[in-house]
Amino acid sequence: MYVDVQASELDWRGVYWLCIGFINPRPIALVATVASDGRHNLAPFSFYNMVSANPPVVMICPAPRRDGSPKDTLRNIRETGQFVVATVTEAIGEAMAACGADLPYGESEFEFSGLTPAPARQVRPPLVRESPVNIECNLRQTVSFGTQPGAGTAVFGDILAVHVADWLLDAQGLVDPHKLRTLGRLGENWYCRVVEPFELHVPKVDRQ
Repeated sequence: MYVDVQASELDWRGVYWLCIGFINPRPIALVATVASDGRHNLAPFSFYNMVSANPPVVMICPAPRRDGSPKDTLRNIRETGQFVVATVTEAIGEAMAACGADLPYGESEFEFSGLTPAPARQVRPPLVRESPVNIECNLRQTVSFGTQPGAGTAVFGDILAVHVADWLLDAQGLVDPHKLRTLGRLGENWYCRVVEPFELHVPKVDRQ
């Protein structure tokens, strides 16, 4: 199979569905934001990762609605400059999926999904109590790729604080992947569980 994307052998939807089938497993960010009037929003994004270590920066990438208007998450981040990312584990997978429902603006996904907001330390958006890992973020910058259907906006956030459940930590104070049991996003409606982590080591090269 060969696809010349520039020659438009597939439309953007076809390219999207093809690519998410092999760009995976993708970590899932369950992003909590708050509107300027104080209403909470909670939404999952699998276009998510850490993109800088110094300074520590994460990226999420919301796509616009079909009419080109921004989704609630992006609207709230632009208004307040803050968001929280909760790690999605197997235990909250169903609730995470429920947060993807297209609820009317202002209706709480926390209530709809059964998840619980908990106070953050440095930002207004809440933590997700049921998630063992939450990170508090300030907006650094956004990069828009347009308002047409399928166009994303990359949202970069500075990590201000990290909340990790003590039971996840190993003797070195790092997260034990056997205990975390994250979910990864695949293509279509497929997900995967992290149940058999293993180590690989980069070989050391003698340059003498």
